[in-house]
Amino acid sequence: MNLFYLNNSHYCVPLAWASKVFIFLYRLRLDACKFCLYSLCVIAFQISAQTLQQELNDLPIINVNIASMDFPPNAHQSKDGRVSGKSIETIRAFCTVSRMNCEIIIYPTARAYMTIENRTSDVLLTANISTFEQCCTYSQWSYSFIAGIITELPIDNTSINEATLEGQSLVMVRGWQSIYDAFPNLKNLVAAGKVELIETSSTASAIKIYNTDRASLLWGANIFEWYFDKLSMQWDKKSFKPMVVSDAGIWVSKESMHHKHIVNRFNLAYQLLKEQGNLGQDNFLVPALMEQVYIEAATPN
Repeated sequence: MNLFYLNNSHYCVPLAWASKVFIFLYRLRLDACKFCLYSLCVIAFQISAQTLQQELNDLPIINVNIASMDFPPNAHQSKDGRVSGKSIETIRAFCTVSRMNCEIIIYPTARAYMTIENRTSDVLLTANISTFEQCCTYSQWSYSFIAGIITELPIDNTSINEATLEGQSLVMVRGWQSIYDAFPNLKNLVAAGKVELIETSSTASAIKIYNTDRASLLWGANIFEWYFDKLSMQWDKKSFKPMVVSDAGIWVSKESMHHKHIVNRFNLAYQLLKEQGNLGQDNFLVPALMEQVYIEAATPN
């Protein structure tokens, strides 16, 4: 039998046993190292969060006007008129920890965009669209959504293009810009009379027009399932044709007197809440926090 001698002692153990002991001790040492690294990471995160919190606590209070569009369940007005929603309550948390007095107002989409143009709002909550890069700065926080066509027409998802629109009637919420990422020449098609375009002031009215067969195509998003449910209409996932995978977040006007400070505070607040574990995978407040502040939207008219 092969023998493995330890420290020139007067006893010996089988090599197989010694190997197992060595492996055990080696793994034990690795586990201890992993534990040490884990502990150091936890301490580092705690120190980082504390540093961020202190940095935010030392900031002076500023007033910030925020414009948003109706987009339940992420942004909406409740029955009692209070502005709420998953994104709204998350942004309120950012405002609170970064010492910003944020007034959030829900506007029709086109009017929300105008508040940035006429400088009555410091911040616009909307999709990450390149056209806003000239006027605004996009913060680090965002959440994902999918925009696309809703239709009962027998159209394959992979075959939808601008030619598909020709001869059809299309309804959309006035001011929505994501459609031009999918169909950049839509305005030309409408001007040439090849597509009938119906624009509405609200999502609910656009859905109602589509539901009454006044339009064969509806430009919307996966989040429209909420509307269909509230309006007692059947949502068929097969009818939704994904076209644009995008994200929505915080655009800060470059014309705002606090432009750099607002961007910095939102980014710091986002980093703080993330390190504290207060944000979920969807980048909204974790359910335990969200359920304390979230208020359901009023039933759309």
